[in-house]
Amino acid sequence: MQPEELVKILQGSGEKPLMIQVGSHVLYAQAHIPGSEYIGPAASEAGLRQLRKRVESLPKNKSIILYCGCCPWGHCPNVKPAYDALTAMGFTNFKVLYIADNFGANWADKGYPVVKGE
Repeated sequence: MQPEELVKILQGSGEKPLMIQVGSHVLYAQAHIPGSEYIGPAASEAGLRQLRKRVESLPKNKSIILYCGCCPWGHCPNVKPAYDALTAMGFTNFKVLYIADNFGANWADKGYPVVKGE
């Protein structure tokens, strides 16, 4: 999912997806998408456990957006494990936010909404 597409969803009046940041806590504290939840880096087993625990009781068709933004898309250690975990759990309505370079350049610097801190 492209950032512009998510911004339109967030600005709309419809139901908002569950947004989960699967990167580092430092990155989340610096800036994150309003309404998103921090679960820990999905590259770690602890982060994957938190992700599974967070979504286990949700309907399999729940709209979920995963994002990280720690580094360029092709090098991110967190989005693929998170994607694979939701796929293995049978979720059918989730997307990964495409952040080409990093969260600052591809989201915050474009003037998209952010929240700082916990």
